Amino acid sequence: MKIKNLLLLSLSCTIAYAEISENDIVAIENLSEQVLGNKKLAKLEPQIKAQIKSAQPNIKKLLEAKQIEYNDSVYLHNYAIITSGYAEYLLDQHCAALSHPFQELTEQAYFALNKRDPKDVIALNNLALFYAQISVHYRKNIDPTPRLTYLVKAQHLFETLIQIKPDDDDYKKNYYAVLSDKLMLLYKHHLDMQEQKRIGNILKKPLFQFLADPDQPFDSENFIILAQQYYQGLNRENPKAAEKWLRDNQQKIETVVNKNRKHTQRENEFLAEFYALLNQPAKSLSYLKQLEFSDENSTEPSSFENEPNLSNLRLNPEYQKWFKKYTQDYQEYRKALPEVCKMTQLEIMGSH
Repeated sequence: MKIKNLLLLSLSCTIAYAEISENDIVAIENLSEQVLGNKKLAKLEPQIKAQIKSAQPNIKKLLEAKQIEYNDSVYLHNYAIITSGYAEYLLDQHCAALSHPFQELTEQAYFALNKRDPKDVIALNNLALFYAQISVHYRKNIDPTPRLTYLVKAQHLFETLIQIKPDDDDYKKNYYAVLSDKLMLLYKHHLDMQEQKRIGNILKKPLFQFLADPDQPFDSENFIILAQQYYQGLNRENPKAAEKWLRDNQQKIETVVNKNRKHTQRENEFLAEFYALLNQPAKSLSYLKQLEFSDENSTEPSSFENEPNLSNLRLNPEYQKWFKKYTQDYQEYRKALPEVCKMTQLEIMGSH
């Protein structure tokens, strides 16, 4: 399910900080604005490492303080923007081990903000989104534990946010997104059937709300994925009931598909299965042919071989032709990926 883009808010304040110089405040705010939402940090990397290093005396004072004033909390927020952005950047560079210290710095800052004010929704939301974004980088791990750990942390924070602001739609959407990713992970690795059922029941609510009133505002990508997950869960228990549900809701699902923009990898896969089940091979293949490769989204060929919902296509010559090419392209793509982190431990930690 789609996770809303990480919203690490840059705060500002004109009142002087108690122990932090004005130059330090301006420097960290200026850099945080450049890091916010920026995935291409290579050019900023020297500044980022220098800023994190120079901020340590101030951060140490704040973490040890019995009480953090509002102005000091703003400094911590900006610091967390930088450390979290750099932690994600390192993961993008396949440097998971080097990312961990900066993940920990981010957590320390947000934990301090939470201690100052347990209802600081900016800090809670930013940390929840940070965990959710970090979890994506562990999607291809054979061991599900790292990804599951981050998703559970994000889940608990969104639950807290919903308790504080039960009417906030963004918190609910992101909560459902995290639960959706958690459900897929548990299903893939055959873990905790009781939790799978519990999450499935929670996710039925937003899906059925839309099906009951298709004219309401909604997140189309999340709807399609919710429909996919509901169908898969029902199909495991009662294949005939699942097929009937899919056919009964075909028109509503197609309405969403037809008004939607370019689909994501996961949507295209679901729509390929959707039309294969409806015995519409041409439409199914049209979505398979839109699949692309990326670090986050590339699907192994074996997944298509083992997908029962595509069984209607297996003997189709056009499908066989597509699958052969997809397999070749996937193998070439994997060969081109960097296998190891190109940065050295000394290079990173020397300036940390």
